Amino acid sequence: MSSVWSLGGYARALEASSQVAPALASASVTEAPLDRRPGPLPSGGAYLPNGWRIRPAGKAIATLADTVTNLAVSPDGKLVVALNSGFLPHGLTVFDAKTHRQLQRIDLPATFVGLAWSPDGRTLYVSGGNAKYVGNYHTALQGAVEPMGAAANRASVYEFTYTGGRLSAAPTARLSETVDPGQVWWSGLAYAPDRGQLYAVNQGPGAAPGNVVVFDARTRRIVTRIPVEMKPYQAILTADGKRLFVSNWSSGSVSVIDTDTNRVVTTLQVGRNPSDMKLSADGRLFVVCANDNTVHVIDAKTLETLERLSTSLSPTAPEGSTPDALAIDEARKLLYIANADNNAIAVARIENRKRSAVVGFIPTGWYPSALALADRGATLFIGASKGEMPHPDPLGPGSPRVPSARIDQDFKKLMEAGGCSVHCVQTGSLEALRVANLDERLSKWTEQVAANTPYSDALLRRARPPRTASVIPQQVGQGSPIKHVIYIIKENRTYDQVFGDLPGANGDPGLTIFGEKVTPNQHALAKQYVILDNLYCDGEVSMDGHYWSTAAYATDFIEKIWPSVYAGRSSTNADVDAATPASGFLWDAARRKGLTFRSYNELRQFFAGRHISRYEAIQGPAGEDSDWIPADAKVLDVFLGELRQYEANYDSPDPEKRLPNLIVMSLPDDHTKGAMPGAQTPKAMVASNDYALGQLIEAVSHSRYWPETAIFVIEDDAQDGPDHVDARRTHGLVVSPYVKRGVVDSTLYSTTSMVRSIELMLGLPPMSQYDAAAMPMYASFGATPLVTPFTAIKPMVDVNAKNTPLSYGAQESRRMDFSDADRAPMHLLNQIIWKSVKGSDAVMPAPVHRFRPIVDAQEAEDSDDRD
Repeated sequence: MSSVWSLGGYARALEASSQVAPALASASVTEAPLDRRPGPLPSGGAYLPNGWRIRPAGKAIATLADTVTNLAVSPDGKLVVALNSGFLPHGLTVFDAKTHRQLQRIDLPATFVGLAWSPDGRTLYVSGGNAKYVGNYHTALQGAVEPMGAAANRASVYEFTYTGGRLSAAPTARLSETVDPGQVWWSGLAYAPDRGQLYAVNQGPGAAPGNVVVFDARTRRIVTRIPVEMKPYQAILTADGKRLFVSNWSSGSVSVIDTDTNRVVTTLQVGRNPSDMKLSADGRLFVVCANDNTVHVIDAKTLETLERLSTSLSPTAPEGSTPDALAIDEARKLLYIANADNNAIAVARIENRKRSAVVGFIPTGWYPSALALADRGATLFIGASKGEMPHPDPLGPGSPRVPSARIDQDFKKLMEAGGCSVHCVQTGSLEALRVANLDERLSKWTEQVAANTPYSDALLRRARPPRTASVIPQQVGQGSPIKHVIYIIKENRTYDQVFGDLPGANGDPGLTIFGEKVTPNQHALAKQYVILDNLYCDGEVSMDGHYWSTAAYATDFIEKIWPSVYAGRSSTNADVDAATPASGFLWDAARRKGLTFRSYNELRQFFAGRHISRYEAIQGPAGEDSDWIPADAKVLDVFLGELRQYEANYDSPDPEKRLPNLIVMSLPDDHTKGAMPGAQTPKAMVASNDYALGQLIEAVSHSRYWPETAIFVIEDDAQDGPDHVDARRTHGLVVSPYVKRGVVDSTLYSTTSMVRSIELMLGLPPMSQYDAAAMPMYASFGATPLVTPFTAIKPMVDVNAKNTPLSYGAQESRRMDFSDADRAPMHLLNQIIWKSVKGSDAVMPAPVHRFRPIVDAQEAEDSDDRD
């Protein structure tokens, strides 16, 4: 047994599960008002759209570009270098480790994870990620950002010199692969001093195994390539340089390489999504596994796994902590573990080689993803990928404001090319935290993390309590009168774009472009049933939005990859295990419960190939062309044909012949194809989508299954259309005999609230900490059914209207890529859609981008007092 180590009288060594003390696991937080709007808290931090809170312990010393993938301290201890690899311009930001003053900002074409110093401290090597520049939103469409030339298109490992307390202002050399640049995605780096060799991890952009490229650091030529497994991420050498460890992000493994022969000698199986690694002075390798909340501890000499350390706040928490970065304090024998999705750092005592213990937690900003210790371990630097506070967007599409001269020229050009979006208003931050007096403050910090976190293990069995009678049960597995759920996922519209004209709710009709005339069925359903005017998407774009919509979680792989891909500077194949949440998807939970399941089109692109066969999903037809957007009416025809068969077999004892318990359907035509000549106009596509939805609900509500059916409708993400509250706010519907009538439900809901409601109705347990903690949609549902059917309203606009070559934005739309979700530039597409509906001279209002809408300070204070 490890010795007891108490900090501030609060934390204690853990039992066999290596979990934090039971007092924390059972901690509860007083509920905020159900209609609380996200926003800043008067005492600091913010209330997030999903009901979680952040109150960082450290001081934010700088705003960085988004997606901070690494931090490194110079060997002389004078500099802290931050690497960002997101949507905004990639590069390095350099700080004085003592004064925290920013010294330099160095932009690069692309970066990812890798930072390695030469042993003499005179050279810094930086991983160049993937710089394919295919489909760049701005260069491809308007030429506002000049292409960087053939050299820039070849991703490299960049070499910087360090003299006089500064890095060179530009790379002094580049180490490059000789293969097709499109097959390179540089990641972790490690320098072998006795050989003068640099080991550079190439994870590649596809779904094939990666390799480690060995460079001669003097000649900068390739010595050899070492094959490893899927999506290698980080590399680290033992102190004697004899072994190189490489974490394989998508294979759940660590490759062990003999550096004398440059060959893999064995492969160690660890947890899901191994990424960052650190070696302690006593020869223990710590491997953080983001997709199962663990750190695996391995003896670097014997290769024996010594223990697994859980980083979650409570003993049986499912996925959702997302540990993704490490730092070791050798002097005090402490391990710091960044829990990205818990917005916290787990602190572990590691003095005992065979038994480590998590002894407390430190609150941080949003999504901590990089850690570094400086000042002899007295200061912990924390890179938060999603920053600290709301992000207004004064320079959005149609904004009359002139970009500030303080913003770098490339960023100006990006915004001038079509305005800024949720992608580029999201910024990261660097926090500095004094940890010299950790033992005096950890107990308070731990209590703060508990207060910030709405999740507890009790929620795995019982959801948050309802305040009125509802058909949604609180107890998992309790059962409900609802035996069939139809879950419809649409594409990319905000609340104000569609429902801003609904009376009696929080909408702005001036921002409504697809109002009641275009979407009569959705308006009728909202009026007859429930208006949801405080509903937010958990996902930011389709690449993570469909995971949040179907799994209540997006892995660190998705979160770290999509920003660079959406910026157009990189490309990747996301159909790998690292993208798949550990608990699987809704259909997995249904299968485990013995329920029947059917998918109509939802899996065709976002969970392609093996995912389709694995989950036995079927597809709707692809439509008349090869584009990813199907004709919703044709998908509807497939469903209606099967519904007739289900009706005929209503009394069949074979559940496979009856209406499935869970149906997931994609109806994405409301995405539109802009002004592409020959395609339906935006109005026509949205109206067609609306009519398909109305017909579906009409058919189901007239069927024998209607008394025991619930239908949920949501967008996978809001994708930056105009909305006066927030770019994440979206429109959704709930329709069932048990749904209340003529009600505005302003409860704060997110995507995971909808997922949690579906789970409870079908008796399914939550899949992640996020759906477990989400508020179910109790307030939208009553306990007494009213089985009145719905009658679809025929379109009020011409659904066959086509764009012409003279339509506004026709040429720009022709150059857009509609072969997959969100490959078209969303800002320019939104602007084209706006003018298509409002007229070519109409000015599109600037949307509000805050992630967490700002609320009245007094309201926040009053609400905070009740927390």
